[in-house]
Amino acid sequence: MDAPDNTSSERRRFLKRLGLGSLAAAATLAGCGREEEVVSSPAQAGQMSQRSNPKTGEKVSLLGYGCMRWPTREGSDELDQEAINALVDAAIAGGVNYFDTSPAYCKGASERATGIALKRHPREKFFIATKLSNFASATWSREKSLEMYHKSFTELQVDTIDYMLLHAVGGGEGMPLFRQRYVDNGMLDFLLAEREAGRIRNLGFSFHGNIEVFDYLLSQHERYRWDFVQIQLNYLDWQNGQTGKPKGQDAEYLYGELEKRGIPAVIMEPLLGGRLAKVPEHIATRLKQREPERSVASWAFRFAGTHPGVLTVLSGMSCMEHLQDNLHTYSPLQPLTEEETDFLHQTANLMMQYPTIPCNDCKYCMPCPYGLDIPTTLLHYNKCVNEGNLISDPAAEGYAAARRAFLIGYDRSVPGLRQAAHCIGCGKCVHHCPQGIDIPKQMQRLTRYTEHLKAGSMPVEELAQRLHKGGHSLVLARGNSLRTFSGRGVADLFRLLHEEPAALRGACAADKVVGKGAAALMVLGGVRELYAATICESALRLLEQHGVYVTNSTVVKEIRNRDNTGLCPIETCCADCSTAEECVERIREWMAAQEG
Repeated sequence: MDAPDNTSSERRRFLKRLGLGSLAAAATLAGCGREEEVVSSPAQAGQMSQRSNPKTGEKVSLLGYGCMRWPTREGSDELDQEAINALVDAAIAGGVNYFDTSPAYCKGASERATGIALKRHPREKFFIATKLSNFASATWSREKSLEMYHKSFTELQVDTIDYMLLHAVGGGEGMPLFRQRYVDNGMLDFLLAEREAGRIRNLGFSFHGNIEVFDYLLSQHERYRWDFVQIQLNYLDWQNGQTGKPKGQDAEYLYGELEKRGIPAVIMEPLLGGRLAKVPEHIATRLKQREPERSVASWAFRFAGTHPGVLTVLSGMSCMEHLQDNLHTYSPLQPLTEEETDFLHQTANLMMQYPTIPCNDCKYCMPCPYGLDIPTTLLHYNKCVNEGNLISDPAAEGYAAARRAFLIGYDRSVPGLRQAAHCIGCGKCVHHCPQGIDIPKQMQRLTRYTEHLKAGSMPVEELAQRLHKGGHSLVLARGNSLRTFSGRGVADLFRLLHEEPAALRGACAADKVVGKGAAALMVLGGVRELYAATICESALRLLEQHGVYVTNSTVVKEIRNRDNTGLCPIETCCADCSTAEECVERIREWMAAQEG
């Protein structure tokens, strides 16, 4: 199906068919960012699939509205209330009745905007979910947490909260942080009492990170009687920690533990922050061949909704096109067959071959105290991966176009002073990331990759692949020059240092085994970046002291000889050396002795 005509008249015709009138037409002000074909076939009001809340029997729409990404006015961070009103009107007319917000969303403005939009509808038309989002240590006290809780009622303009969550439990330091936020200050007991008093109708938690916290809270289910739990669930991280999570933190485990206890699951990130809508081209083709009339994103929403223990699936729909597409998917839901589920698991395995960073654009890492735009930087990298614009080898076909696309796109999407190169590695963002991304490490990696592109040289990760695939002992890249070596020990490095010093100066290297002697040769030669499959502790210290960036697979205490009866000869002669110069002098003496 061709992408829908995006003219105002076409959108008005759609909205008229949907029965929303001129008011909803204002939602066309909201911009669209999913960057994929959306389905223009409208869902008829009243056909939305629903699930029953086992506690109350109330019918909840299978599509829930996530209010984290409300549209803003062009060129501003100010929320566009008119567009938000229109989106809410369209959602309610399409059968959506679950709206999820938080004091932390949209820089603190989401609850108020959501309350304004919903106040225009009868209270029985919607369920409101919000959270006690006391992330900052300044809000851990009982006084500040209570202030946040009561403010939610004011901002949302309601007397009761239908679904209240402890927000992002399991993040940061795990159980100690959970206790500080909810137990030591008495807030969990307070929220339980509020549920008994009827001001909270359902109490649950959203889970991010430390599985110990998840398991503990479920072990206390008889005490707390959780009414629901919000988890991340999608086909990419369903099995075996597909997105990098350890086994036991994948969606299959989380959902299974809830299902065993009869606790309804509310699903967040069914698209992984849009990653499952912006898939690589050959993945998109694979999905479209199966269902030409459906969007790529619809597969992810069908996967999430097919599980019977799911109460609602949240989607942060910031524009009308996305809302239309999701209404179509869930009005009504066509559950996946067993064969289609297997097809999606195979698709997930194919997607894992692409080295994307598991950023969901949740913006929990923001604001960066040093002004960096972390999510936009990571998402630009992912976009280039998916579009095939991540080619490392300067000699490869398409390298020039890919290099240009990455660098120009980076400068256009992220101002220079907000790019990864300005990250100082303070780590303040790490504890806030629900995906557990080592953000400083990724920012450093992207900085190095960008520098290599600007210089037209090959990054060390590409050298590592050449090292292992070619069976070499050493690979060097300097500018556009690539050289491979197969000598034993440090012989090649020693010869280069004394006969071709320019080959090492400013070079990137990949070496299978790096001991203290090899490290000394690289330091004096001026190698600036190194991949080491195996490196000993003393070599790593020496390289770091001299500012050589090291990416390694395995760090060992010492480099043994081939018979494993002691240290290798070069390590023996360098063992008591304190400087690189001393090491190289000892190596020279050892080499001369061997020749004699």
